[in-house]
Amino acid sequence: MNKQTIIIALLAIVAMTGQAQKHLPELKYSKKPAVLKGMILGDASQRPNSVGVRYLLKYTSGMGDALRQESTAVDADGHFSLNLPTGTTVDCHVTVGNCRFTCYVVPGQTVSFTLNLGKMKKGLAEALTFSGQLADFNHDLVYATEQGIDPETIYRDIEAKRNMGKLADELPEKSEQGYFNYLDSTYRHINELIGGDHKIGTAYREFAKAANRYELGAMMPFCCQSIQYAGIETDEDYEAFEARLRQRLDNYMLDDPWVNPVLSYVMWGMPETFVTSYVSWPVKLPADYQQCHLASKYLEQMGAQKQLLTEEQKDSVRTFLPVLGRDVLDYNDRMERELSFVSEQGMSRICTLPDSTKDSDDILSAVLQPYRGRPVLLDLWETTCGPCRFAFKEMHEKKKELAGRMHFVCIASENSDLATWQRLIPNYIGDHYRLSKQQLQALHRQIPCDTNGVPVWVVINADGTIHHAFKGWGSLDQMMKELSPVLK
Repeated sequence: MNKQTIIIALLAIVAMTGQAQKHLPELKYSKKPAVLKGMILGDASQRPNSVGVRYLLKYTSGMGDALRQESTAVDADGHFSLNLPTGTTVDCHVTVGNCRFTCYVVPGQTVSFTLNLGKMKKGLAEALTFSGQLADFNHDLVYATEQGIDPETIYRDIEAKRNMGKLADELPEKSEQGYFNYLDSTYRHINELIGGDHKIGTAYREFAKAANRYELGAMMPFCCQSIQYAGIETDEDYEAFEARLRQRLDNYMLDDPWVNPVLSYVMWGMPETFVTSYVSWPVKLPADYQQCHLASKYLEQMGAQKQLLTEEQKDSVRTFLPVLGRDVLDYNDRMERELSFVSEQGMSRICTLPDSTKDSDDILSAVLQPYRGRPVLLDLWETTCGPCRFAFKEMHEKKKELAGRMHFVCIASENSDLATWQRLIPNYIGDHYRLSKQQLQALHRQIPCDTNGVPVWVVINADGTIHHAFKGWGSLDQMMKELSPVLK
């Protein structure tokens, strides 16, 4: 073999290696953490002090231990490193100061990026340089999102319009068929955008088209919630509409999308849409996904429904989840210990307000009356609020630590199902009140912040005056910054 041939062969190997790194690996579970590391370049005085990451474990259902949040400090030279026990290849939402972007990480592998703050005016895609696993893929993801051609972002906007009742205004033909025509034209338009931008590499283009197809299928069942159809007035009409919708999804599933590894990975985001809903025949998940799906159901039972595993379920976990079973059983054991601790210490109580407050406009004083002398964190939440439950989980250990220094008062309303509320609160540290809708409205009028939505937090001084009120959940660190002035 001559020198020129050797050089060509080596270049081919390098090219193949680079190409392989562009592709998103198949969904595999692994105990090895993914590593996200990098460097922030720019003026030290403007450089953020930390890097934060949020991600969702793919083998969960979105509740329980699914949502994870990690953060780490940026050192004096701008370097940072994070170990992420993701369990699977997953997309991470990264926050660096005011800069936010999404990238994928792989268990047992390192994803690195350099963020040049001096180039931010030119856009994130110019300021970010990725290396390590999925370097080209992650850069394409940032670029496509910035250009407005990321399918997930486009369909999320459609979903927001649907939820606000504004989607119908965009349909040329306000009918059932008009809705499906709108989806079909959106699908074709996104594929044209993806295919027409030559800066996007082959791997991300393949992934984005798979995401486009998945999002199209996921939007189909929302048809009946998007439009007021003329002619659908009787049960028979609605059943006929359901049959047409089922036929559409049957056609969507005809070529068995789960066979396509890329689309199969994307579809894992919401498998119930295709596994149990609207499709006429049972959908068989690939072996790895089937394990993930079963594990997610057990974790949902423990995390969302707050019900421990029965002995029969434990046997099923040991039999059918050879890889994920230990994690599921460990979570059950941990939850059992937590429930026992909270119960034994009397750290969760059901409380009621005096009958005299039923028509009172000063609900806040009635709520706070038993707690004078210590600071209070007032938590307005509802059982249907995901961020509320996540906040309970994140604050659990800190509440135990601060139990002797301040009171935690948790307020839900009649908007929360009574049985669900009664089942959940034994796991959540604090004194729990369930107000009528009238009482809640009166309380809202006394809180000096936007109360349109939950969670709402009111930090109360030891003398009963309001220190600060705000809405939403950010992080445990942010919450402690809010509490620290009243704890001094």
